[in-house]
Amino acid sequence: MSNLDHVLKDFRSDVERTEHLLNLIKTFREFGASTPPSSLHDGTTKWTTAMSLYDASKLRRTDLPILSGSLQLYLAGRFEYCIKQVVEVVADEIASRALKYANLPDCIKSELRIKTLEIAQNPRKYGFDDNQADAILTAFVESKADENKPINISSAALSITESNMKDRILTDILKRVGIQDYWKDVGKQTAIKLELETSSDGETTAKAQATLNAIMDERNQIAHPTSTTQFPDPDQVLNAARFLKTLACTTIDLAKIYLAANRPS
Repeated sequence: MSNLDHVLKDFRSDVERTEHLLNLIKTFREFGASTPPSSLHDGTTKWTTAMSLYDASKLRRTDLPILSGSLQLYLAGRFEYCIKQVVEVVADEIASRALKYANLPDCIKSELRIKTLEIAQNPRKYGFDDNQADAILTAFVESKADENKPINISSAALSITESNMKDRILTDILKRVGIQDYWKDVGKQTAIKLELETSSDGETTAKAQATLNAIMDERNQIAHPTSTTQFPDPDQVLNAARFLKTLACTTIDLAKIYLAANRPS
């Protein structure tokens, strides 16, 4: 199993855990709308814990979207982390094939320089401490300066972002390791077309971008709620989970194709 396969396996496992919790929320909501048998009401049958849960469920059914919204937050963040892992795995794999720094693709060399300097100037902004930032900078300088040393790049530098993983950010982060025309290729994939119920490549691309952006917009609204915030119900979040699983799988397949075709000189 490749490193990309491990990334996908872990992501799918975490999303499936979320789906199980969402289905539990749906069951709890349905439980609150049900009618207990008369034997529980008239005292013929004693089931104190069930009746306590039933009473609580009736009172809390309208609050359940807050739980669903919390899981939406988790899903969006977990997808972002998955994409960052893909970028790091691709960068590490390309670096392992190159005999020297000069053999790396121009896009990786350029982005490494830019992102390494950004981290060095403001490490905490990107989740690094001073020692980590110094190590990233040192590795970059040494790899670039000494052609006889093994390449030692920080793939984590290539995966830093400042914004949510909307369609443009996703395009940008994958371009850093040389994966071009991402959304155009996504639109060609059968799995995405089936998920979105589309037929043409262009329509699929547009709908996939819009769906991802809507998920990230909902994530932002939930993260900064107001009195008018509309929290999603479990079915909405389940749909988001299914889409993100399909998009992650497609992304990893495209990364594998890119790696198979990429051979540093």
